[in-house]
Amino acid sequence: MSQSASILEQLGQQWQWSAYVLSACFDKAGNLAFALGDGSVRLLPAGADHEPVNLQAHEGAVLSLASAPKTGFLSGGDDGRFLRIDADGTTREIAAFQGRWIDHVASHANGVMACTEGKRLHVYAEKGEPLVREFPSTVGGICLAPNGYRIAVAHYGGVTLCSTRSADSTPVVLKCPGSHLAVTWSPDNRFVISAMQEACLRGWRLEDSDDLVMSGYSAKVKSWAWFNGGRYLATSGSPCAPCWSFKGRKGPKGHEPLTPGESTEALVTAVAGDPRHAILAIGYDNGQVIIAEPQRDQEVVIKPPGNGAITAMSWSADGHWLAFGTDTGFAGRLPVAG
Repeated sequence: MSQSASILEQLGQQWQWSAYVLSACFDKAGNLAFALGDGSVRLLPAGADHEPVNLQAHEGAVLSLASAPKTGFLSGGDDGRFLRIDADGTTREIAAFQGRWIDHVASHANGVMACTEGKRLHVYAEKGEPLVREFPSTVGGICLAPNGYRIAVAHYGGVTLCSTRSADSTPVVLKCPGSHLAVTWSPDNRFVISAMQEACLRGWRLEDSDDLVMSGYSAKVKSWAWFNGGRYLATSGSPCAPCWSFKGRKGPKGHEPLTPGESTEALVTAVAGDPRHAILAIGYDNGQVIIAEPQRDQEVVIKPPGNGAITAMSWSADGHWLAFGTDTGFAGRLPVAG
């Protein structure tokens, strides 16, 4: 008996490339980009159904990818180049740091763009000279505040909140011993959360610096996603996708997470969430992808195991599309109900 086609095969598109898919990203207009370990960025304009355009953006690997202000993308590579890439493949070099790696890039709709190389953060506004700050260790991750006026920087010993508008503004340091590998800002601007080397999350409620600890993970959290209007933060690093509630004043403090996607055979490696609804996509190290409704305990498999571990996942801002990629170069895009 022949095996029935998966939901991805029936409704979506899929491609096989020769390099690791490091990141998948939609811009605000619904254009899609995949960043690969061979230095290429694969571009698929919104509404297109053809093979993604192959843009050789960097010499060496693409290390970071994010949406640009308004439309298009930002990328950073181990060639030291910080690029802006339009959906049609037009590129502009924002900066170049010879002999350095551009580990992280980020932007805000107000025009602010940022990148890091080693211990240094570079912030670019639409006008004026770039702001440069140096930290005591290599930057682990960056995230702009919802209003774009501050940027959170993860590093050894905690997270620092810096102004994006003034070099003279005094940074706010949120201290916590250990190595902080990533940082995210809650969509309501109330919390900053970091992922740590010790396979846990640490967080701070900004109104009073009350600290949070979210533990119980099997591995380091390398993927997370705010969804359902920012009410939940979903994470990787377990045989399920722990979803921490941030609905109350204290956030998840004193509460256990929802645990959709429980598996006895695989570890969750990537998550992406519908921006407005309580719907979550979960990818595993065996290549399976499911869509779950954590509050209703409902799940559906959209891609069966195979094709390598899921390494990248993104849900479009309008809620209409899901994209993902694997460590063997497999990638897919699927329409989802928004």
